[in-house]
Amino acid sequence: MYTDWKNYFKQYIPAEEYIPDNIISKNLSSLVFFIALGMFASMGLIIKVEEHANSNNSKDRLSVKIQRIKQSVKNIEIQNTYLESEILILNHQLTQIFQAKENQEVIKLSKLTGMNKIIGSGIVLEVSDSDRPLQMEENPNFGIIHNTDLLELVNSLWANGAKAISINNQRITNNTDINCIGPTILINKTRVTSPFLIKAIGNPKQLANGVKSGYIKSLELYGIKYHIEKFERIEIPANGTIILSKVFMPTFEKPKTDFDGV
Repeated sequence: MYTDWKNYFKQYIPAEEYIPDNIISKNLSSLVFFIALGMFASMGLIIKVEEHANSNNSKDRLSVKIQRIKQSVKNIEIQNTYLESEILILNHQLTQIFQAKENQEVIKLSKLTGMNKIIGSGIVLEVSDSDRPLQMEENPNFGIIHNTDLLELVNSLWANGAKAISINNQRITNNTDINCIGPTILINKTRVTSPFLIKAIGNPKQLANGVKSGYIKSLELYGIKYHIEKFERIEIPANGTIILSKVFMPTFEKPKTDFDGV
């Protein structure tokens, strides 16, 4: 039987080339370790970079979100400022409405109560007792102006659009009493006598026509005298004083009437 003796002998390796097996194994293990370490380091670096990138992205998103919130807050503040301005405007308008209504009520009440003066065009009506001689068996009371006569004349003026009326500088209102006290008449607790100057503010033509076509005709039958004159300006203050300016005359010229100094 043939035997190959080469199998029983190791191949000759020069000493300078000989490397023990355990050293090769260690070197391989070290190489694998360092490769693995490098891979882990690379992975760690990659993860770190990704985390940093993700952190930057998160910061960017957070910054954008903060900017959006700031802009929303700014928009809300602007809207609030606008709404506050609208509220102020509406409150001012509401106050003006209430004031206007209040002023209207005050004006209305002042006209009824004579609290404030009223200026405008109108008429002055003078009525006086009869001076004609009495006829046989004629009642002398018929030629005298009574409180009822004045009431009729005042009501006629109201019916024809008078805005203010005074009799002998006594303002006539809804609360005015006109009563007879002996030979005199009591208006606003003040005694007045003939002749009676009745001043009325309103349309002069309408007032004059209303008087002429009304109760005054009955008074004329008993000799009661009257005279009507139109004025473009009559001032009837609450205290009863008046200022007259004749119709169609220049304002700088004092009208010549029978009522100067009244």
